[in-house]
Order: sequence, then C-alpha cells, then structure tokens
Amino acid sequence: MRGHMSGVRGIVLAVGVMTTANGCVAVEAGHEGVLVEQPFFFGHGGVDPVPAKTGRVNVAPTTKVIDVDVRPIQYSEHFDIISSENAPVSFDAFLIANVIEGRSPELISKYGPNWYQNNMKEAFRTFVREEVQRYPLFQLTTDPTTRTKLQDAISREVQAKLIEKQNLPVRLNRVVVGSILPPKGVVEQTTQTIVQEQRKITMVEFQKAEEAREKAERQRGIADRAYRESLGLTAPEFVDLRRIEVQKEIVQHSPSALTVIMGLERVGINMPPLSAEK
Repeated sequence: MRGHMSGVRGIVLAVGVMTTANGCVAVEAGHEGVLVEQPFFFGHGGVDPVPAKTGRVNVAPTTKVIDVDVRPIQYSEHFDIISSENAPVSFDAFLIANVIEGRSPELISKYGPNWYQNNMKEAFRTFVREEVQRYPLFQLTTDPTTRTKLQDAISREVQAKLIEKQNLPVRLNRVVVGSILPPKGVVEQTTQTIVQEQRKITMVEFQKAEEAREKAERQRGIADRAYRESLGLTAPEFVDLRRIEVQKEIVQHSPSALTVIMGLERVGINMPPLSAEK
C-alpha cells in the first residue's frame, strides 16, 4: 500500500512539474505563432484557432509553436519550355503571396507548414506553361504587351482555381513573368530579321521621299515655264531674270555692307556692252 501511494505521489509530482515549467516563445514582427497542443496523458490536442501575435508567449512544454510569416513572400520558378512554334524559351516566373493575418492556424491545420509546395507549386507551374505555350516565339520575345497578358491570365487562374477553390487563407499579391529569352542562335536570327525589316522600311520611306521630291521639282518646272511664257521671255532671258531675283533676295537678307558682282550673259535682257563712242 505504501509503495502504491509513493508511485501515485511520483506521478502527481511529475505532472505538477511539467505543467508549471512553462516555456516562453518570442514571435517576431510580421509573423504569427500557431500553437499546436500535444498533451502527455489525456485530453485532446490540436491547433489553437487563435494565433500568437508579436511578442513573448508563455506556452506549456507540451505545446509546439509553428512560426508563420504573414508578410508577402516571393516564390520563384524557373522554366525551360517551348513556344507554340516548338521553339525553346527560358524564363523565370514569380508568385508573390502572403498568409492572411489571423488565419494562420486554419492554414496550418488544413495544409501544413509547406502549403505552397504541397498545394500550389505544381498547379502554378502548369498554369504558366499552358499560357506561355499559346504564343509564338517572336511575340514572346519582342512584344512588351505579351508579358502583361501572361501575368493577368496566370493571376486569374491562381486566384480562381487554387485560392478560391481550395479556400486557402492566402492573399495573392501578384504574378510576375520575367524576361523570356530564346537560345542564342534564335536571338541572332531574330536580330537579323528585325534589322532586315527596319532596312526595308527605311528604303520604302526613302523611295517615297524621292518620288515626292521629283514630283515637286516637276511641278516647279511647269510653274516656271508658265511664268516665263506669260512674260514673253526666251529661256536665256528667263534664266537672267531668275538670277537677278535671287541676287535681290541675297541683298535683302544680307548685312549692311555687301558687294555683289553680277556677271550677265550677252543675250536676252542683258545690258548692252558699253560703247567706246560718245
């Protein structure tokens, strides 16, 4: 009997020590502590639905504390896939999300600490692959609006088919698709294509300019001929008249001191040569 009582006293004493020797856990700013109770002898353990906030928290030695970062976290995935034209491309995609504050116990209880790897990673990669493979190589690598379209489409897939469908207590901040690059040989070929296209555009514009200049010169010649005929002048006479008009314009727009030497032909409306006779 005495031995039995001694055994009971030992158990009670051990339990008393365990229940009084509480631990102290520090929760950092931007984090929440999820308390997982694990009783020694009786009762029910489980996840405490109320998370521990920033500061120090006293917990029983049988309680496990899981640290959950509730700040936005970037999850990076690398891809080496093919476009719709079976051309290989390489790029990185990023999913930026955060656990909703106050709902970290729900997340740990349903999905565990590795919720991204277990419940989002592969689905996210599938969404990215399917969207990228809708586009041809040239559009993926040269059109700046394509990445925006990809990011919007992938974000909608993640929100609807992952977060809302599974009721994940996670907030999607954004999806970012990095620069999409083809292999080096394809890059060089694409560059040559762009150069050739630009050269073609330049030549077309140059030809248009030459045609416009030729048309303007032709119209100017027709106008000059009509003007000469209206004055009743011969071709040499009209040339002299135009020379005089040009020289007049030079004088009008010249500095105050200017000497003009005028050489005139001996035909048309030129002044007659000076005679030696008086």
